[in-house]
Amino acid sequence: MSSGPDRPWHGDPTGSCLVFGAIPGQDPHVVRAAAALAARMQSSLVCVWSDPANIIVRRNPDGSVDTVPTDPDGVGDPDRPTGEEMLFAQLEKTLAASPAPWRFHYATGTPARALHEAAEEVDAVAIAIGTRQPGFGSWAAEKIDGSVAARLAHHQHRPVILIPRPDDEQSEERP
Repeated sequence: MSSGPDRPWHGDPTGSCLVFGAIPGQDPHVVRAAAALAARMQSSLVCVWSDPANIIVRRNPDGSVDTVPTDPDGVGDPDRPTGEEMLFAQLEKTLAASPAPWRFHYATGTPARALHEAAEEVDAVAIAIGTRQPGFGSWAAEKIDGSVAARLAHHQHRPVILIPRPDDEQSEERP
């Protein structure tokens, strides 16, 4: 499988960047909050997705990457959109009226490493991520893999900004 180079900018990029961890099915309010934050920081938004289904085997001179699936038996229908294509379409819709210029960046590997590497590449002013999705699956994944926010906070030098989902604000449990 091959993935193209970073998608083009939507809007004219500014001098600084805010890296944002984008995931499929993410609450649109979180994505728009990241764009609003980037605009307030007078930065461009780089939406990074770390594809768990593929591994990059080669980076090509044109910026594209060649990948192989982590599970060869899990290769889907070639006529069906890939996770990358579906997430990009979701971001285009959600960020159609974005106050900040933005682009999509495809990565593989652990989310914390992908966000850190993208931040290094663009010399980001900060990394923003949404809070954990609700449900047992997300809770279990965090217990097994660890918190992306904690890994970022402990293993790189940029500020890490957590963006709550709207239902997080309604929670009765407060610190």
